[in-house]
Amino acid sequence: MTLSGNDDVMLVENDDDCLRLLKKNDSAAWQYLIRIYFPVLCRFAQKILKTDVDAEDIVSDVFVKVWQKSADFADFQQVKKYLFVATRNSCLNQLRSRQREKTRHKEFTSAYEQQDDPFYKEIMYAELLAEIRREIDGLPRKMREIFILAYFKKMTNEEIANHLQLSNQTVRNQKATALAMLRKKLNHKTLYSILLLSWGLQDLF
Repeated sequence: MTLSGNDDVMLVENDDDCLRLLKKNDSAAWQYLIRIYFPVLCRFAQKILKTDVDAEDIVSDVFVKVWQKSADFADFQQVKKYLFVATRNSCLNQLRSRQREKTRHKEFTSAYEQQDDPFYKEIMYAELLAEIRREIDGLPRKMREIFILAYFKKMTNEEIANHLQLSNQTVRNQKATALAMLRKKLNHKTLYSILLLSWGLQDLF
């Protein structure tokens, strides 16, 4: 899944807009949810399952359930809670199914019940990634593209300039402006974390 200038997504400026459109079964809400939360939920599921096998299928099923239950959500916090809890529960069910097939269900249950804290840490990490995606997604299209190429694809200024047919100075200016805009949205610690973690986040974009 890659970032792109999808016009439907641009109609949704924040989570509250998403909830409003979700209740109307508007496809823009669906695109927003997929764009912002699908990648991080897949990573969340992969952490639980210890493999990427079945992760996307599980998350896809959860998104369908959210769409079917769209009228039931009072606020977007309920939507987010449902996304993470339903994904977690589906993953646990999948793991239990695997263990039953291996006739080791009892051992699995005993060991797994002691691992609640790591799951909550993964939820916090996944929500941080969702926040990062939202703020980067809000950058102007060309600036967003330059930012992703620089900090997530690890391209040099010269490589970006050649790739986008821009001057090196334009690339430098756009990168600096993007960082300044993100600092207004994210605290310095979080922004610093983005740049440090970006080496391992290429699959988000």
